[in-house]
Amino acid sequence: MSIEERAPLLSSRQGLPVAIGSSTVQDHPIFLRVCHSPWPCVSQSALVYLRGLIFWYLTGLAGMLFRYKFHYEYPQDEGKSNWSILFEFSSLAYLLLWLYHLVAFSWSFTHLFYPDIDEDDNRWESVVLKTMSPPLQHPKSRKRFYFSIFYTIAHVFIFINSLHYWSLLVPKGYGHFPQGEGGESVSVSSWKEFWGNGWFEPFCILNLYSGTSLIALFEIFVLNSIKRQVPVPAHVFATGFFLSAYLGWAAFGKLFTGLYPYFWMDPEITEKTEYIASYVSGFVGLGPTVFAFMYGLIGMRENLTQKDGQDKKQSTQSNSLVEE
Repeated sequence: MSIEERAPLLSSRQGLPVAIGSSTVQDHPIFLRVCHSPWPCVSQSALVYLRGLIFWYLTGLAGMLFRYKFHYEYPQDEGKSNWSILFEFSSLAYLLLWLYHLVAFSWSFTHLFYPDIDEDDNRWESVVLKTMSPPLQHPKSRKRFYFSIFYTIAHVFIFINSLHYWSLLVPKGYGHFPQGEGGESVSVSSWKEFWGNGWFEPFCILNLYSGTSLIALFEIFVLNSIKRQVPVPAHVFATGFFLSAYLGWAAFGKLFTGLYPYFWMDPEITEKTEYIASYVSGFVGLGPTVFAFMYGLIGMRENLTQKDGQDKKQSTQSNSLVEE
């Protein structure tokens, strides 16, 4: 792979250009924009260290979450199948986020430290490095679009995971927290008992349903310079499609384990088909809504980094005039 294919986006790092209109094609491949922060204060080496820290944190947290779910959510003495973990939306959302950060760390690492790998070298070290490297930059390749969809779904799903938990499961009494009886408020002793049983359970809950979304926000706003997604209709359709696909996966999970992943899928709890239909429609409808939030967040970051670059350019020009 040539050096040009892995060259930095902008040598001056004065800020990356923003998209103008929804039909604008990105001037740099999305693969390289993963490897560059839009903020001049975040160097490429700092970016690699940050990505490595986040990836290993998510990897270590995954083991803790498995232990939490095995021992707290699906204890063997209650006869619940541990296989139910595979059909929970939170598990799939976490897996997608972990996969994204695995790819992002691998690409950023090789892009900085191994920018020129001999394509004809078949030694195992070179094969591993080529596998970890950003794809070849072919103008007509569909890989850019497919990765954009993956990037979008991974972050939309993790935001929906938090929104679904805190706005629906917790208020309805399915969110692991203590609940009052008969609509009464939760007693202080119940909260003390919950938080007094050790740090492990609260730590896992807060990380799975809040910490992951904070990581996603940090990724979008600080770590990558990916522009607003185009074409927008295709990404909107993809979010709805994959959320619908999850509902099919959850239905298969009911056949496989005998349990619904969530209460709103269970007709014995909701009692009416109309309620299930409304929950399903709302769940799928979260896709375009959260995508719009993500799209707006990227636009905000583009505007801020463009302004930062323009201010620094004007400052440099002013200093040059003063020196003259």
